[in-house]
Amino acid sequence: MTYEVVWTDEALAAAGALMADDPAGLAAVFDAVDDLSAEPRPPAAFAWGSTAFLRLRVGRYRVLYEVDEELVRIGVIHLGRRGGDPP
Repeated sequence: MTYEVVWTDEALAAAGALMADDPAGLAAVFDAVDDLSAEPRPPAAFAWGSTAFLRLRVGRYRVLYEVDEELVRIGVIHLGRRGGDPP
């Protein structure tokens, strides 16, 4: 089964803000998100608190998303950097 991946406006804005700063990191995020269409709940994904969101770490970033029937919604994409200075 293939899932449709949909990005919210907020998620696209967060990703766009990283374009100039870290294009390689952003490319890795897009690759990981594309992989969610085939496997929306990979072993590396974890529940995010008590919400319906899952969290997937991609390098120094985290992607928050939810799975609904045949849809993967990249909602509150929290491309938050883990510790340290920007790359």
